[in-house]
Amino acid sequence: MTGRKPTSLGRTLLWAVPLALVALNVTWMAVHASGFRGLSASLERSLVQAREDRARLSSRRSELEGLWVHAVETRDRTERLYVEGFSTERNRLTDAIRLVKDLASRSGLEPKSISYPEDLIGEYGLARRAFVFNVDGSYGDLRTFLHLLELAPAFVTLNQISVTEASDARGLRIALRLSTFFEATPSDESEPRGGPPGERVGGGS
Repeated sequence: MTGRKPTSLGRTLLWAVPLALVALNVTWMAVHASGFRGLSASLERSLVQAREDRARLSSRRSELEGLWVHAVETRDRTERLYVEGFSTERNRLTDAIRLVKDLASRSGLEPKSISYPEDLIGEYGLARRAFVFNVDGSYGDLRTFLHLLELAPAFVTLNQISVTEASDARGLRIALRLSTFFEATPSDESEPRGGPPGERVGGGS
């Protein structure tokens, strides 16, 4: 029996099916590749955003840590101020006077007399004791004294200073007024205002 040759339509169908499969495969790969690129771009954007968020959070954390450290230091300074600086006059005044005299002596300034006026700040429950004295010296001596006063651990502040030429024109006449604060006690209102026990108002160093 003689075989029949495929017709033109048959040959077309034989090629059409494989071509259709190839076309479908190419289309699927194109769609898959497009989706992969889109997913990759989305992941990249998410990664960049995550890095930016992490950097912001790290910066914020550092800022909060700095604020916390500052708050702790402020609290500690405040507590130390009340414990040491605003303690009772009986416990701290003598030490403060000794400190002022020592700083003046180390600076080359020798007070000839010191007075200790006091006033109460009832609103805050504090007593303010001043140290008023005159010395002869130079600008260098004065700068040294102020520098040492700034470094001193005690809470003693400079309230007033005046400088004039000494009468002998060999130096300066320096008038200083310092003060420190203490916790006021009921006895402060009844005790005479003047120097502490063992100190004479207007007494020499």
